[in-house]
Amino acid sequence: MDDFAGTWCGVEGDAAALAVLGPMFEGIGARLVPVNTSSKTLYHAAAVFASNYLVSTLAVAQQAYVAAGIPEDVALELLAPLACETVDNVMRLGPAVALTGPIARGDLATVQRQQLAVEHWDSGYGELYRQLANATTRLAASRKTS
Repeated sequence: MDDFAGTWCGVEGDAAALAVLGPMFEGIGARLVPVNTSSKTLYHAAAVFASNYLVSTLAVAQQAYVAAGIPEDVALELLAPLACETVDNVMRLGPAVALTGPIARGDLATVQRQQLAVEHWDSGYGELYRQLANATTRLAASRKTS
């Protein structure tokens, strides 16, 4: 059970049952976080953003490197330090402070050039780039207001 220590477990349901089960989970090292029943789907969607969509985004990045002429294995190696350092910075500083790149710098001309390049390469990924640029712009704006 040592490998379970520190594992986050979302809990929701009957208070009496949680009063019995909670200490059992904590006894094997679980870290409990209450989840509102009405928000459970959004809670699980958050996990998808943090895990599955991170994997998908890295896969698209690897494919873009390959499309730019980088060998597939080298492309994956290029991703490693970027992804690891980014995740470390987000965990250490928070998402808004960890943000770097052209949107964080306000370099919208570069964002537009990149958008067009991705769109030319793959229209579906061009739309993904546009949506992520919008989300990143919102994040960058939150830095200025906090």
